Amino acid sequence: MIISPPFIREQNASDSDYTWINRMLPIDARRSFPLNAHGSWHGGVHVTHSDATSRPEMLRAIADGVVVSFRKPSGLEKRDAFPLNYNGKTDDGYVLLKHETAIGSGDSGSIVFYSLYMHLQNRLDPAIVKGAKIWRKDVIGQSGMVDGANAFHFQVFCDDENMMKLTGRTTPGLNIAADGRTDTIYGDIHFYLPTGTVFYEQIPNMASPDTSQLKTVHTSTEPLYVSMTFEKGDCMMITRRQKATSNTLYDLVGDPLVSVDHKKYEYALYNLAKQLYPQSRSAGFELLRFGRVISADVALTPTNAPLWRTVTFPGGTGMVNLAVPEIKKFSDADFPHWTGWWMVDDDTDNNSQCNSLFVESLQKDGDFSAISSRLVCRFPLEWNAATFDQRYSWLKSGNDNIPAMQDEDYEKIKTHASALCFDPGALGSGYFWHFHPAEFISHFRKCGWLSQQELKQIVPMHAIRNAGKVKGMVWESIPWHDGEKSLAERINIPLNRAMQKYLITTPLRTACFLGNAIQETQWLTRTEEGGSTHLWYYPWHGRGLLQLTNPINYFTYFTFCGKSYPETVSQNLMTEYRRLSNLPGDLRHKNSKLPDTDHPDLPANVIEWRNYVASSDETVADSAGFYWALNPMAFYADEEHSLERCSVSAGMQTRVYYRSPAFWKACATVNLPGKRDDQYSHALNGFEARCCVYGNAISVLTEMKFPDANQKTVNDKPESNQLRRVK
Repeated sequence: MIISPPFIREQNASDSDYTWINRMLPIDARRSFPLNAHGSWHGGVHVTHSDATSRPEMLRAIADGVVVSFRKPSGLEKRDAFPLNYNGKTDDGYVLLKHETAIGSGDSGSIVFYSLYMHLQNRLDPAIVKGAKIWRKDVIGQSGMVDGANAFHFQVFCDDENMMKLTGRTTPGLNIAADGRTDTIYGDIHFYLPTGTVFYEQIPNMASPDTSQLKTVHTSTEPLYVSMTFEKGDCMMITRRQKATSNTLYDLVGDPLVSVDHKKYEYALYNLAKQLYPQSRSAGFELLRFGRVISADVALTPTNAPLWRTVTFPGGTGMVNLAVPEIKKFSDADFPHWTGWWMVDDDTDNNSQCNSLFVESLQKDGDFSAISSRLVCRFPLEWNAATFDQRYSWLKSGNDNIPAMQDEDYEKIKTHASALCFDPGALGSGYFWHFHPAEFISHFRKCGWLSQQELKQIVPMHAIRNAGKVKGMVWESIPWHDGEKSLAERINIPLNRAMQKYLITTPLRTACFLGNAIQETQWLTRTEEGGSTHLWYYPWHGRGLLQLTNPINYFTYFTFCGKSYPETVSQNLMTEYRRLSNLPGDLRHKNSKLPDTDHPDLPANVIEWRNYVASSDETVADSAGFYWALNPMAFYADEEHSLERCSVSAGMQTRVYYRSPAFWKACATVNLPGKRDDQYSHALNGFEARCCVYGNAISVLTEMKFPDANQKTVNDKPESNQLRRVK
């Protein structure tokens, strides 16, 4: 899922993503979520907006979607008069979008949610027609007025089936008796430490689970909840415990611990896996990354290999083996209740009053305001005129917050509400789960899973290729190959799993990874280097998404996967490769002794493993993730991406592509590390074509603007019509 807020302004350098999103969505406290000022259910939030500029800021789609229904805003004369003007001038334009995307494999591989933008003014964008395809960041319309104030109503919701896909549960809290989901796993990793968890002083051997000689510094007397966050090379560990005076709130224990177990812990994961889990490095990498092994095709050796981490407890810190089965493992995909996520499904009547005993208890204990934005609540939509009496007839009797309403006043508010309602079709007859929009967006921006359609958009329509001195730069059309048997379709789930495993999880990391992988696989059409039999390093030529090449890299990968082979065979092949590398180019092929026929002692299973890098979809993707981590590519992808607009003459026209020093370094690291500091060296093959993918990825995955001909970052989309979109 790729998602963003409905307003997109520049993010300050000091802003976290969460801070930036909430800055984009200033909320009227009287019309917040999930209750309004009168204590009734409110399915969304009212986002305030001044529109003080001469060029109004436009509302944008939060994700790719389809227009379910819409209403063009009425003119000012209707907005300013009853029934729209009830408590003040109110605009009635709206757009309802349906979003189909993915957040994982299995049931999570196809999810649906809706976003509603209500109280829009002046005009809607001409692209808004029923059934129209709308892309993330596309303009929808303009924020209008609600009760005389500049604001619009913004709402995100889903049905019961998709609630289970999105969050994994409908119960209030998370089941901590078993590990969390693996079909979708993203964001922070969380650990439930039961009462009795032992903390130790020092671990002389971080690879050993043996505790018989260790000194105990603490044994927990209450459950503790540990969260692990990877970000820009660091790993932060924080501990929570249930607040003594609350059933729902959790306090932080001590200060966050940042990379205390290893400097730049995240960037060091590959080396740590190599050091701590030498017999099963791939499984060990998953243990370090997820707190458990989640892939079916890798296993830990030994099976009780530990994950020792420094963890805070009340009064100090100690070492805990987080890998033991008594400690349960989760991710943000499980919406842990100790981070504030609670599901509310105990209001079973059909009126708009909040009759939830769970919410009532929160209010009684004074906990409601602290976690209200992370409540996910089930109640009917409020935009169906046919159910107005069912939902609001209680106004005639009143309650503790609102006095009884006279019939005449009731008819007025009914007429006003009906003027804002619309025909919701099948959506109007049942209950729906409602999310606080800012929290929903913030949460799922940590997911990063690309649906098939989102991946497709990253493959550009054309590529720029340097065809040599005679032909110069050429502009080549790139066809799209899809269907069940296509590589793009087959690779989607393995690709996403690999990106999650190897922490290719930020938009800029993904842009750097795919900028190389898509070009190297000839636009997701092949997994093996072309013309391989004529290459001097055949048959150890490029295979996989990042074209794993030469015996050194292959055998390093085999070792990483826990595979055993005769040491003499690998050493002979690697020695031969190094010998050939030092020969002049015209002598390499003639003198090569790399072919399998020159190595009769090469086991058949090694040849099979090598071929899997091109023939097994899982290995195609995993080998690329391994190569990313081996180098490590993330270090360079995490640098600031200063986009540069480049124009070349190709195909009798001026064509535009985009590059950055950060992307260059990431490319060179996996292709030509000796030229990494020789910025934009022509020695790197196909860099311009890689940049064509990179530009698309920046547009599809981020909110960055593109430089114009004057190098001013003002354009929403890349030039040269590169986005692969069909309305």
